[in-house]
Amino acid sequence: MSEEAVTEERPDDDPLRPAFLTTVRTEPRKRYTALVVLAIIGLGAAWVHWLGLFVAGALVGLVSRTLPRAVVAGLVVGIAVLALNALASPTMGVGEFLTLTPPAYVAIGAALVLPVWGSLVRGVV
Repeated sequence: MSEEAVTEERPDDDPLRPAFLTTVRTEPRKRYTALVVLAIIGLGAAWVHWLGLFVAGALVGLVSRTLPRAVVAGLVVGIAVLALNALASPTMGVGEFLTLTPPAYVAIGAALVLPVWGSLVRGVV
């Protein structure tokens, strides 16, 4: 089964989908560029406030081709947040971070759940 048969694309005159989103979603080079740029913007927003994790997932979800790809992109952003968190703390290693059990569980859960939750905006737009 081809990918066109799996994706249910809305007509071009759909008021919920701007024309530039259709262009970005259908052209691979523009989609990959948009994914990288929007992921960086979302990670910057997450650096300022935890709601930025949701925003990061929503941004990468908007330019993803399908809803399952949007969810995977949100998960990748969450994993990137965890990796950057481990690398950005020069005084605390990963082992020390995990010994802070309740806060560590909240941080890991938020980093994995919020971007995926935000990426579900792809199902709407």
